[in-house]
Amino acid sequence: MWRLIAVSVIWAFSFGLIKGKLAGLDSGLVASIRLLLCLLCFLPFILRVPKPNMRWRLMGLGVIQFGVMYLAYIQSYQYLPGYLVAVFTIFTPFYVIALNTLFDKSSRNRQKLSLALASVMISVLGAAVIVYKAPGQDSYLLGFIILQIANMAFAVGQWNYQRWADKTSDAGNMAWMYLGAAMFACALTFPQLDWANVAITSEQVWVLLYLGIVASGLCFFLWNSGSKQVSATTLAVMNNGYIPIAVIASIVLFSEQADLMRLSIGGGLIALSIFVSYQTTVSNKN
Repeated sequence: MWRLIAVSVIWAFSFGLIKGKLAGLDSGLVASIRLLLCLLCFLPFILRVPKPNMRWRLMGLGVIQFGVMYLAYIQSYQYLPGYLVAVFTIFTPFYVIALNTLFDKSSRNRQKLSLALASVMISVLGAAVIVYKAPGQDSYLLGFIILQIANMAFAVGQWNYQRWADKTSDAGNMAWMYLGAAMFACALTFPQLDWANVAITSEQVWVLLYLGIVASGLCFFLWNSGSKQVSATTLAVMNNGYIPIAVIASIVLFSEQADLMRLSIGGGLIALSIFVSYQTTVSNKN
């Protein structure tokens, strides 16, 4: 659980950095650079997964969870302001719970399913209370659709990793996943990129290094390894755990305006949803 909480704290700073510091860079290039940095960080562990079949499966999973997710996620910033990117990521828990309900028969028990749905709905409500603002531009609908592709890819990836990833080395697993994701992103991005007009400032280099090594490489390792230690419901709820922290970071570091009353209410609802999710875990053990 501590890993998921730590990642939530670190991820809270990413929204302001991406929107404020990387504007003007091609979204595919940003995604590709981040994934290549992730791969470099975990390349020393790549031989820790010995089975060829598992390597291919992990590469395919990486294409979905990181490749598709990042390309869509970064692209959504072209159509949405940063706060709405945060708003529209609150739907990820629904996808995690939907997968669990469809493919895990034990989760279809009425009591367990009721607790699971209640915790996710409370979490989504809490996140919405904090960050929701009514859209006012036609481009928001396209941005919403693109971001839901990212949310679904991330949900599919972490749900599957929780169940069948190689048990011997999370670091080795991540190396193969990042290899698949980086190859996928680069193959889609580099051929159509206008390299002559690519200009990256020194400040953007540092931001990309931070996002690639810390916010992506380290944090996805902690998130996926931590996902194997909690229930599917807790994992779903923690997908919204970063939102209160993100709002606080925006107020303190990026001088954005926020309603402190809504922050308090929403944060309380998310804390309640985590408590309800633990009741589901207790119920699953009985």
